[in-house]
Amino acid sequence: MFNFINRYPIQEALTLISNIYKIRYFMRSKFFLSFIFLLLIAGSSSAFPFPGKHSAERTTLSDLHEGDYDIKYLKFNLHLTDTSTYIIGDVSTTAQVVASSMTNYIFELDTTMHIDSAKVNNVLVTVTVGSGHIRTIVLGSALSSGSMFTARIWYHGIPPSGSGFFNGVTHDTTAHGTHMLYTISDPWVALNWWPCKQSVNDKIDSVDMFVTVPRGVMDGSNGVLVSVDTSSAPGYSTFHWQTHYAIDYYLVSIAVARYAEYRSYWHFTGSTDSMLIQNFFMDTATFNPAYKANFDSIGQIIDYFSSIFGRYPFWHEKYGVCYTNLPGGMENQTMTTIGVPNTYIIAHEMCHQWFGDHVSYSDWGDVWLSEGFATFSESLFFDHFWGAAAAKTHRQGLLNQALSSSCGELFVTDTSGPNTLFNQPTVYAKGQAVVNMLRYIAPADSLFFQVLRTYQQTYAFGNANTANLQAIAEAAYGFSLDTFFTQWVYGKGYPKYAVTWDQVGSTVVVKLIQTTSCPASTTHFSTPLELQLHSATADTFIKVYNSLDTQVYIFNWSSTATSVLLNPDLWTLCKLASVIRLDTTLAAYAAAGTTVVNKQIVKVFPNPSKNHWQIEQVAENTDLTLTDVSGKVLWTGKSAKTTTLIPGDHLPAGNYFLKIGDNSTDSVKLVHW
Repeated sequence: MFNFINRYPIQEALTLISNIYKIRYFMRSKFFLSFIFLLLIAGSSSAFPFPGKHSAERTTLSDLHEGDYDIKYLKFNLHLTDTSTYIIGDVSTTAQVVASSMTNYIFELDTTMHIDSAKVNNVLVTVTVGSGHIRTIVLGSALSSGSMFTARIWYHGIPPSGSGFFNGVTHDTTAHGTHMLYTISDPWVALNWWPCKQSVNDKIDSVDMFVTVPRGVMDGSNGVLVSVDTSSAPGYSTFHWQTHYAIDYYLVSIAVARYAEYRSYWHFTGSTDSMLIQNFFMDTATFNPAYKANFDSIGQIIDYFSSIFGRYPFWHEKYGVCYTNLPGGMENQTMTTIGVPNTYIIAHEMCHQWFGDHVSYSDWGDVWLSEGFATFSESLFFDHFWGAAAAKTHRQGLLNQALSSSCGELFVTDTSGPNTLFNQPTVYAKGQAVVNMLRYIAPADSLFFQVLRTYQQTYAFGNANTANLQAIAEAAYGFSLDTFFTQWVYGKGYPKYAVTWDQVGSTVVVKLIQTTSCPASTTHFSTPLELQLHSATADTFIKVYNSLDTQVYIFNWSSTATSVLLNPDLWTLCKLASVIRLDTTLAAYAAAGTTVVNKQIVKVFPNPSKNHWQIEQVAENTDLTLTDVSGKVLWTGKSAKTTTLIPGDHLPAGNYFLKIGDNSTDSVKLVHW
């Protein structure tokens, strides 16, 4: 196997940006190349709105009565060519009634598609066209709760024309004249090519996909290729794919072209288990060898992501790629459709197999749980395979994108169309920044990755929302994350900082003044930040907690500082409002004495808290004493090297004080909800 990642990491990095301008199809896509923005963009408490009714909501159920049944099984029998989008065939839906009774079977199919006939439980029925694309079958008799039924729809037609994303079905040709047809059903265009129910919460238990194409043409689809029948219809081949993993409607896919199949097996590190990697490429005589080399890295990326997220969830079937002219990539389950072969985009789409496919969002407003995590995985990929410098450069580009939206909101309140659902600066760039910050506030890095694995295990092959992720993170971290999620997921914008500093002897004083990018929505962010003190001979990195609009921090540092940097490793989504400068008036803080120093540098988070407090930046083995307002001692202990948890889960709501060291005046006020 050609090992592209290990052999050509620098070469790919150098050619990545130049290749962007050569991608001629990148006009409208679900996944925008992050480096485009990298080139274009130079690098007290407040109330936050909680999610409620979406301001412009588009529910996945076009008709509420689609919720009367739960889909268990789909069987496709389609006849296609690679030279047009014309479809003829039938789809059988086997489902269970979940309403008290069901009198109508309602599904969705675009009006450009013509229904030839239909049967329910093998009885011929009539289909009527309702509002828009809603199709209704009036049942001969009501079906009771728990009843199973099968509806089979025969149809034909040419789907709505278009190309790229958000179209349903696309026909295109390569530069070398190879025809192709492929489907992208995200977010609500599955109805353009098959009779469906578009609900992310109704995962389909299993699917059989039979696709008949002219001889020499191949089809790539979800799951396992059971058989290729070349004898039943002279001049045609029927590809039978089958998946037994739960799958969302928008992840069902086909890709038809004169492909050549490339298959291999990957052996997981530390295991005798192996899985199939099955790719479909066209133009085999002219296909760019570097492109194939990138795809040959799939096994390594799967192995790495499996080590941090948990075993690739669909490993009993396969993972593969169908190469098309798609302007980006689409994470169709077990078989990604992709048109941009850069390895970090391959990694992005692969991460979706965990975040989006294995665990799907339960509401379109939570689409960041898919796109934010997949974008975050790009930096993980860069860091692991190309090194920390490449990862930081990539994160800087994403940070610039997020900062371009001054009132960007991560939770999507306008779910009416794909432009807001798949907004690059917010859902992708801000989404990955929020995941990165969730990592930064973890008591230990291992706990963050434990959260990701627990999330995958808890909601395996199902659906989850932001509240579910928050609960798992709180259980692992040991403190409330209400402020974090309220600010960063449901709030708008980000903090901006003016930074000044001074040094007197071995005392360094840093002053932060915070404003926000969207003050009409969010007046203040309480957030951890990283400061870097730089000298000619040494650097030190300090995590502080910014809880005030104007806040002063005092540090003891023997080196002579020449500059101070804010957020040097890009852990926090924030913007430098002005050039960091020296301010000699801050010397007064240095003269205030050690008591003030201790108070300023101690970080307590969260505060207020529902259970524990987390305390940092206290010298190891310092005496700690928790008291109530009367001075009664409730707990004593000593500070750890990095983070100490102060217990409070059994305390009643109220104010408490944490005494630090022997100085009775040096205490921190703790608030318990």
